[in-house]
Amino acid sequence: MRTKRFSKGLAGLVLLLALVAGLAVPAGAGTRVEQAKVPPGLAYVVRYEGQLDPELLDLLHQVSKAEALRDAPPDSALLLERRAEEDKAAFAKVFQSRGRFAATVAVSLDSAATPAVLTYAIDPGPQFDLRSVVLKTPDGGDASALPTPERLGLTVPSPFTAKAILDAETKITELLRDEARPDVKVDNRQVTANFADHAVSVVWTVSPGPKATFGPTSFAGLTTVKESYLAGMIPWKQGQPYDAKDVETYRRAVNATGLFAAVQVETAAVDPATGQAPIKVSLTERKHRTVKGGVDYKTDEGPGANLGWEHRNLFGGGEKLAVAGSASGIEQFAEAAFEKPDALTPKDLFKAKARVANEDKKAYKGQNATATASLRRQFTDAVSGGVGLGYRASRIEEDESRPWESDARYGFVFLPVELGYDGRDDVLDPQKGLLATASLAPYWGTLSGADNFLRPEFTLAHYLKILEKPGLVLATRAVGGANIGTDSENVTPDLRWYAGGSGSIRGYSYQSVGPMRGKTPVGGASLFTFSTELRWRVTDLVGIVPFLDGGTAFGKALPPYDQPIMLGAGLGLRVYTPVGPVRVDVATPLARRQDIDDIAQFYCSIGQSF
Repeated sequence: MRTKRFSKGLAGLVLLLALVAGLAVPAGAGTRVEQAKVPPGLAYVVRYEGQLDPELLDLLHQVSKAEALRDAPPDSALLLERRAEEDKAAFAKVFQSRGRFAATVAVSLDSAATPAVLTYAIDPGPQFDLRSVVLKTPDGGDASALPTPERLGLTVPSPFTAKAILDAETKITELLRDEARPDVKVDNRQVTANFADHAVSVVWTVSPGPKATFGPTSFAGLTTVKESYLAGMIPWKQGQPYDAKDVETYRRAVNATGLFAAVQVETAAVDPATGQAPIKVSLTERKHRTVKGGVDYKTDEGPGANLGWEHRNLFGGGEKLAVAGSASGIEQFAEAAFEKPDALTPKDLFKAKARVANEDKKAYKGQNATATASLRRQFTDAVSGGVGLGYRASRIEEDESRPWESDARYGFVFLPVELGYDGRDDVLDPQKGLLATASLAPYWGTLSGADNFLRPEFTLAHYLKILEKPGLVLATRAVGGANIGTDSENVTPDLRWYAGGSGSIRGYSYQSVGPMRGKTPVGGASLFTFSTELRWRVTDLVGIVPFLDGGTAFGKALPPYDQPIMLGAGLGLRVYTPVGPVRVDVATPLARRQDIDDIAQFYCSIGQSF
């Protein structure tokens, strides 16, 4: 019986493959001939002979030094043979990583040919199977605390791969740390290949360490952020059984505050006297003030600009104060917002906001002011909800739905209740995940002539990564809302529903989709719109986005509806920058209305459309 042993050198194999893969050019089997001009030297091609599956052959192409340096030919046949010998060693590691321990590679070089022909004759040999997995303690004692092969994701028997073994080794540590053993250590790994029956056995020697409880938490690196604020976010209590998941949850929560450039949460060695594991939090604060601005252009709205200032640590407890303003041809507004985390509990966020706006739109002209205060709770990492109280005052100089009225004034007290789910992987440019929000707000009129009504709203957006390379993401969104309990024209025009424009149905001008009086939009009692984008990232810098938008504003709050769904289609360009993608979209209405719709609309701004 022939037996070979392979220890932790297998870990180096994966690193080697990754490094070389970044330098090589993948290819299929057969001759690889470079047609471009090459520098002086011994020009050559590389051939592979033997029965190899395409995936294994592609790995050989990636790690081959002879292939990677084909555009830099050696000065002599001897130097080329040296490259081939290096390839043989790299190929052996590839075969071992795939359970082909008996593979052989024979090298031949025909230097008389033009170009020279370097041939690898390969016999991959039989596939070795994983037949035995053993976990033991260093002293050979009780191993009942150690995980079973099944918990590590290993099936016996099954085809051997190095990746499965390395993944399982990582999981040993993860599982035991989740079971209150922070000092777990994998002391040794032995992989034995038996050439007689093509079997592989793996033996891990693991020191599980003692079970522990959470010890005291210490902080380092704080300058302006209060330690009490961060201590209040800790999800465990001292003396509670240690759980690595809680440590990672806390690290993410601290990082999500946006107050730190670096966050490191480490578990120190268990104190044998107390059985407690101290937690050390090392932090590097980032600058807490930001000034930001931007410009955009939309065919239906004209040029626009915005400017904002933000302080993310106003009183040392993560309090945020933000002031912003924006101006375009149809709207100018200014707003201020304040947020106080840890309002009642560490999961509660107090928010207050004030906004004043001047609007000169197709449907109406006037001014409005809104003030709200709310309390929002984070139930899980993705789910949050909130309740608030607000007041909105409006002065409508011109209402196109009621041209006989002018200088009308409205006032409403409203009580918004919200629920949200955010499972996106990225806020600025999501690749996968779901975003869902729903709110319900009763409005009570405070001035004579103002009706009471109920205003539900929802937004649902989904992101699906179809291909990793090239990056291909299918993004979809649906938006809806209604004013229930009153006629549409009895609601102030700045609270009616409108469709059309860059954030709604591209291709149609702003507010132009829905109930109309001649060429003038009057606003609806409800709304439904949807968007679908195929985001194709052609290169790291540039992307192309074909899209389809649709929907309308309805004259009634509830079905049956009589307005048709309007569709707009277009093509977008994305230029990816560190602050988010720059967006340029051109869209056309698919149901163009005479004397109302232009043949196309153009939009330019920063950030994805949704």
